[in-house]
Amino acid sequence: MELKRGRLTRRAFLRAGSSGAAALALAACGGGSGNGGSTTITAATRTVGATGTRTATTTTTPTQTPLAPTLRYAGLVADDGTFDPHKTQAGPFYGQQSLVFSRLLTYASQAEGSIVNDLAASMPEQPDERTYIFRLQPGARWQAAFPLNGRAVTTEDVKFSIERQRDGDPSFVRKARWQNVESVETPSPEIVKVTVATPLATMLPTFAGVNAFIVAPETSPDGQDINLDLQVGSGPFRWVEWSPGSFASVSRNPGWFGGGGRPALSGIDIVQPRDSQDLEAQVRVKKLDAALLGRPQADALRASIPELVETTAGSASFFGMRFFTPQVPYNDPRFRRAVSIALDRRGMIDQFFAGSGEMSPWVSWPMTRWTLPQSELMSLAGYRAGPGGREQDVAEARALLAAFASDSTVPADNALFVIDEAEAAVGMGSLMRDQLKAVLDLNVTVYPITISELVTRLFQGEAPWAAGPDTGSIDLDDWLFPYFHSSGVKNSMAVRDAELDALIESQRIAFDADARRAIGHDVQRRLMAMDAAVNFVSERVVALSWPYVNGFPIDTSDGYQQRFADASIDVTHVSFRGRP
Repeated sequence: MELKRGRLTRRAFLRAGSSGAAALALAACGGGSGNGGSTTITAATRTVGATGTRTATTTTTPTQTPLAPTLRYAGLVADDGTFDPHKTQAGPFYGQQSLVFSRLLTYASQAEGSIVNDLAASMPEQPDERTYIFRLQPGARWQAAFPLNGRAVTTEDVKFSIERQRDGDPSFVRKARWQNVESVETPSPEIVKVTVATPLATMLPTFAGVNAFIVAPETSPDGQDINLDLQVGSGPFRWVEWSPGSFASVSRNPGWFGGGGRPALSGIDIVQPRDSQDLEAQVRVKKLDAALLGRPQADALRASIPELVETTAGSASFFGMRFFTPQVPYNDPRFRRAVSIALDRRGMIDQFFAGSGEMSPWVSWPMTRWTLPQSELMSLAGYRAGPGGREQDVAEARALLAAFASDSTVPADNALFVIDEAEAAVGMGSLMRDQLKAVLDLNVTVYPITISELVTRLFQGEAPWAAGPDTGSIDLDDWLFPYFHSSGVKNSMAVRDAELDALIESQRIAFDADARRAIGHDVQRRLMAMDAAVNFVSERVVALSWPYVNGFPIDTSDGYQQRFADASIDVTHVSFRGRP
């Protein structure tokens, strides 16, 4: 689990309208709208976007006079107390930052891994596998706010942003992703040349990463953190307000380099309602144009207001567990596997998401580019389909525990450390405890603790069995290397496996997508047999909007929100009548 510091209360969880990992891990997903009919976008039906160059002026929106009003939607407004774009780990916060800051590249689809240019005028030239040459968008400028006051974005800004993370202290949590950068040169005012030490297939995803923001040196004087008052970027919107647990706002950046008259919106407001009744009331009177919801609340709201348009997408966020493998009894793969197989993932989907989700191998199911196919997954122990499949799982789990007990001692009690919000909101630890008692007669004591305490315990070996939510990742390497390579910074399981290291390293240098996917599948099969860490389930997120909203974006995790530049409100649509 990429455990996030900061606290999310049950009230905030309920305000977010979600019953799943997205809210718990501070990683709310965006939702979409449609053209008056119901639209469902899932990992299985999404159109794969091509990786390539987009021209800034090719996307247009209908001319609207006056400019379309501010879009208002209900979502989670939460941060981790760290506001620096290169340090924060709170999904809703860096999702808001993606409205304001640009990246050299960005994802057209996180699920499919399709990458396009952003602040770069085109995809980089690659004269060889170690060199990336970026040309900046002509006319790209920082927003007209202190301390940048609309000056041009320069190649020195790009150099500063990369080196700041590569050379920074450990508080730059994505430092490891930039370590392969050998040098950043600026041979001309519009050209940046990045040379890497080793050819890696992970470099384009690094430039497009959800936090790979380009920032200006003026916002980090003397190497200080970028604070809440200096959220000045070159993206389609300008920072206005951030009030955790309540409200966030951005306004249109009229000087954005994207062209085509975009953004069409005057701005965007995110409102975190007090509760479900408050949310329904605000949607009903059109004080809110859209809402991000869990399935039960979405069904209730749509039953009350049938005109609302539904869009869904799978979330990369997941509920999972991990073991500290050097410690008894978790050092025995039979014990770990017995526990993993005995846990009823379908029961988790029902309890966590009211049935609106799917089981996952290590890579969450919405990440269709890398995840194992569901058809294969459901033939494996712990995932088998139907009542007969569950009976097989139970029988195999009991046999494994019996084999363990034949030459080892089953602990009289097993301590399970669970993130307190996960226990309070969805009863994660209690469900696991009850399932294991019913299937294996295993005694489990649940210890709910804060995220910060669990982070400390994990890396000191003092939480040998832990469970909670994780925000997931986009690129295959981010799912594998940090967690399971012997040198991985998130490898609190203490996995040390030379063959696994070699497999993980091989996908990093596999530039053919099919070959890399095949390696990723092999790694996941190995991980699922190892059971050092387990991804159980991921939610299907729901968004509801009034039909007058067009182009409301949605993806598998936060960090895509710059796509609101393509959203609009049709003030001529009949459903717009009565909107205040």
